[in-house]
Amino acid sequence: MIVELRQYTLRPGQRDVLIELFDGALAEGQEAVGITLIGWFRDLDDPDQFVWLRSFRDMQDRARALAAFYDGPVWAEHRGEANATMIASENVLLLRPAGNASVPSLKNQAEPIVVSIHYFPEPVDDDALERLERE
Repeated sequence: MIVELRQYTLRPGQRDVLIELFDGALAEGQEAVGITLIGWFRDLDDPDQFVWLRSFRDMQDRARALAAFYDGPVWAEHRGEANATMIASENVLLLRPAGNASVPSLKNQAEPIVVSIHYFPEPVDDDALERLERE
């Protein structure tokens, strides 16, 4: 599984506009072409940040689904309004679950989910992954 962690810098005061677009059209449009949306979030420390996660079975599925969405009618209809909210949308990390971890579903999630991002200059070994999972 491949997970995209996307962090957008938005124009001041535009986060709720983008969230309304997600809620109203962009989420459903992506799911319709096979993209799994994990969730979208307000950054509590920055009112002009929008963070969201989506997942794909593998890189081939990602390429197919992205082409279907970004060449399709939902994005064609809403891209101008969505892009008008953004200053930068290039902060994208491609992730895979560490060890035996699975990607949580945030639908009907009662308890908060804590996510930590660790940057490593080189690939890490299994001991490091186990330590991170414990911590």
